[in-house]
Amino acid sequence: MKNNAMIRTTNGLARSVCSRLGSAGLCSAVLVLGWMPLACSAGMDSPPREQTGTAGTGAANPSSDKAAGTAGAKAPSGAAGSGTAGTGAGATAGSGATAGSGATAGSGATAGTGGAGGTVVPPGTVGDPATDTVVVCSKIVAGESTVMANGVARTFLVQLPKDTSSDAALLFVWHGFGQAAATFANEVVYDPKASKWLPFDPNAFKMPLIIVAPVDTKQLPPVGLDWDIDSGKIDFPLFDGMLQCIGEQFKIDNTRIYSFGFSAGAVFTNLLSAKYPHTFAATISESGTWFNDMAEWADVITPSTWHWPAFDKADKGNVLLTHGGAMDFATIISLESANAKALPYLAMYGRTVTECKHNFGHTLAPDLTQSMYYDFMWAHQLGQPSPSGMTAGFPTPANPVGQTSCIFHPAP
Repeated sequence: MKNNAMIRTTNGLARSVCSRLGSAGLCSAVLVLGWMPLACSAGMDSPPREQTGTAGTGAANPSSDKAAGTAGAKAPSGAAGSGTAGTGAGATAGSGATAGSGATAGSGATAGTGGAGGTVVPPGTVGDPATDTVVVCSKIVAGESTVMANGVARTFLVQLPKDTSSDAALLFVWHGFGQAAATFANEVVYDPKASKWLPFDPNAFKMPLIIVAPVDTKQLPPVGLDWDIDSGKIDFPLFDGMLQCIGEQFKIDNTRIYSFGFSAGAVFTNLLSAKYPHTFAATISESGTWFNDMAEWADVITPSTWHWPAFDKADKGNVLLTHGGAMDFATIISLESANAKALPYLAMYGRTVTECKHNFGHTLAPDLTQSMYYDFMWAHQLGQPSPSGMTAGFPTPANPVGQTSCIFHPAP
């Protein structure tokens, strides 16, 4: 493979903490170092009267941990209807009904809105009324879709397989800092035959695969790098909402949910694995770091404090980790050093790790093909024992592919 394929290197964690550096000139230098190729209502004779719809009461639904409220009453002419909240008893603690739908407005009135429903939680978590996400779903289509999470509209891009009627696996792909979600999703894996970067194929997995590329809110330090990598509180609701809405509208195999991230997106994938340890069958972290490991804090040039959930040894987990050698440096952090420290940390907390080294710097691993990624994912299923060895077909020190070789680190 030609080295010019590595032009794919992006700013990832770069374009870093300008607000902390205090010097405009130094900030400009950081930016340069980091950036490498984003009806009016009708008149009425008197004010409208509000008519309140009845509350929707949802029955318990053990399979989905949610239940829907009924619609508010239809208002008479000139009066806005307002549906009150649906209150359903979900089977899992902390889950409740979705919002009751609002009433249809009478002539000249503004449409009524349904009240806030109960909270929802993703699979594998325990509900907490103080922290759960209130989700309002829209129809999910191929291309761009939206979700309301805690009252905030968030966007994500979706690739759907040809077969959407069968059980499907689910893959989230999180881009690096400064990248566009669409660009990242369309250039996420290198195809040596085509000599170019391509999207994952949702029809090439061993079962239908739904691929989701979330869209960031352009977070800046100290909160994050596009993604909220400080604590996740800004982007956890997005993940909750996507998982909830996709699970409602498609048949998702909850034992085959995966997350893939590069650079800042890898850091957020790692944060998700700490927050939702029973959701992912495996995660793929390319040039990322784990900030619940204080040893890795020292690799950040500008000191900071991170607010991550701690790992639990009982949770276990499976990680594909890649790093790019001495040049895998993203302005404020050596990802090569951070990944070396991550290996004993992940082992200490029962994670199996497939570690793949390359020498192309801060970039996605160019020698790992789609079939390798897909074979790795297929070998890991939530609730099943972790493999005792590396996925067949991966490069090894004895049989490298290009400049890439991989080592399997079993959990102790």
